[in-house]
This record gives sequence, structure tokens and C-alpha cells, in this order.
Amino acid sequence: MITDRLGRPNPTCDKIRTLKATSIYTNKQFIHALLIYQPIQLICTKINFMKHTLLLSLIFLFFCGAASAQTGSGKFYIGGSMNYSYNSYGSENTYSYASGYTNYYVTKVSTFTMSPEFGFFLSNKLSIGIQGSYSHGSGTESSYYYSYLNTTDNYVKTDVYSTNVIGVGLDLRYYCMITEKFGFFPQIGFTTLNNTANLNNGTFAIGASPNFVFFPTKKLGVTLGFGNIGYSLDYQTKNHTITAGLDNNLFLGLNYYWGGK
Repeated sequence: MITDRLGRPNPTCDKIRTLKATSIYTNKQFIHALLIYQPIQLICTKINFMKHTLLLSLIFLFFCGAASAQTGSGKFYIGGSMNYSYNSYGSENTYSYASGYTNYYVTKVSTFTMSPEFGFFLSNKLSIGIQGSYSHGSGTESSYYYSYLNTTDNYVKTDVYSTNVIGVGLDLRYYCMITEKFGFFPQIGFTTLNNTANLNNGTFAIGASPNFVFFPTKKLGVTLGFGNIGYSLDYQTKNHTITAGLDNNLFLGLNYYWGGK
């Protein structure tokens, strides 16, 4: 039996199911089902979708309504997070010319990022913070050139690079505590990142990510961030990039909380 969003039986939806089970329609039945019951079926589907969405929303509001002594209006926090990533494969690109082409590889890419942060709570659940950032990256660049005209012009060039990037950003967090010690918070913010060798070389980025927080004590919080959805703009090339994923941005952080009422 199909029910509506209040749990009451919906005979119209069951009638649609019965008509679908019939192997042969008369022309009249077919037209009747096409013009009347198919639109109703779409409505029933939307009702079921809304019912599940309402349930998820109630669960989210229940968690966000849980009390926590660790977070609260007027409190401050200081700390930071760290991230390390390594990609042995890296990336590959091909550049074509009139005389030949080049296969360009970046391999053994490693990145270490450290982000100190200071913030305070605007309300019991909402906080705003300013975040610095330092990132060191390294890898191996390899260029393989192949000539269409003369194979003696072919060459291979390999170079090891290293970059240092600094940045500053602003972010908002909304804490949803499941228990007194454990909860999660979505975080959204923007940042500017610049290469220390050339400050004109950099990006502006906006992003959001899910995070978990655990309080082993009333003043100490351990955070774990994973994945993100983001947009970035290169200052020099004006190229823009959109990223999204749950496994592309793993951060482990530690924060100290104090103050408040």
C-alpha cells in the first residue's frame, strides 16, 4: 500500500500500480492512463521524495538543536590544521606544434599544508574565523619532445621543482553537536593564495567542506575535515577551476576553546 506524506493510504497511487500490471490495455484505458494517471504518478513520486527530504531535515535539525558546553556565544578558539598529500602519478598533458609534439608529465607530487586559525562565536552555534596558510609543494617535471621532421631533434628533459605558497582567508562554521563531545560542522570560506617567489602568481578560492569535531576535554577540540566543493580563479591566466569530491581534501586539526559565559 502506498501512503502519502502523512502516512495515509493513497488509493490513486495503488490504482496506477494495478494499471501497470495489466498486460493489455484497450485504447480507452491507455488514453485514460496516459492523460490522467501518469501525471498523478509524478505527483505521488514527488510526495514520496518530499517525505524523505522532510525526514532528513528533521534529523539534521535535531542534531543541530543538541546543546554543547564547548561551543557558545562569546567563546574564542585558536588552533590550526595540517594536511599532507602525495601523488606518484600526478598529471599528464600533450602540447602539439607544427614540427612535433611534447608529452609533459608531473610526477611524485607531494604537498604539505599548515593552517593556523583564530576565531570566535557569533552565537551558540555560528563562528567566524581568520585563517593563515603555508603550503610547500614539490614534484618532478618531465618533457618528452618528438619531432615530425627529424628524429635527432627528439629530447627528454627532467627537472625537480619546489614551490612555497602563503595565504589568508575567512571562514564560517555552523556547529551541530550530536552529543556533548561529538558533532559536525559545515564550513564555508574564501581565501587568497600567492607564490612567495612571485606574489602576482596566485589564486582566489571559495569553498565549502564537511568536518567532524571531537572534544576530549571541555576546552580542547580535535577536528577532521574531508572533501570539499570549491571554485578558484588564477590571478594571471584568469583561468577558473571547479572541484568537488569527498576524498580530495583531508585535514586534521586541533583547537583550544575558551571564554564565553
